[in-house]
Amino acid sequence: MRFLTLLLLFTLPLQTVSADSWPEMAEEIVVHIDRSTEFYQAGELKKAAQEVVKAYFGIFEDKKMEAAIRVTVGSKHAWLVERLFGKLRKAIKGEAGLEAVMEAAEKIREAVRRDALVLVEKEIPLEVFQPNQ
Repeated sequence: MRFLTLLLLFTLPLQTVSADSWPEMAEEIVVHIDRSTEFYQAGELKKAAQEVVKAYFGIFEDKKMEAAIRVTVGSKHAWLVERLFGKLRKAIKGEAGLEAVMEAAEKIREAVRRDALVLVEKEIPLEVFQPNQ
């Protein structure tokens, strides 16, 4: 547990630019997923897995997209999207092969982009899910 905490502290980037919309936030996630697949293709499995962690903990959870999806779309759906990140990380660490990694990455891209549009359609503001308001 201590190792995971230290890993997260040193691998999560400081967020200096904040998304102004759910679709922008989805694209921030996609950037990390894209980097993950690039690192995987280059044989850098540790860096590939770290990018998935950054996408999930650094954006999806930390910036409250997961909470917005859970409340707006439903907890089961949010759980299914969360599992996609885990599947990608496991595919990378288990060296499941390029096709499996690319397929898992594409499912995340599709899910976060789709859900971002749902949040916009439902007129859910980013600020609703920010702490200390």
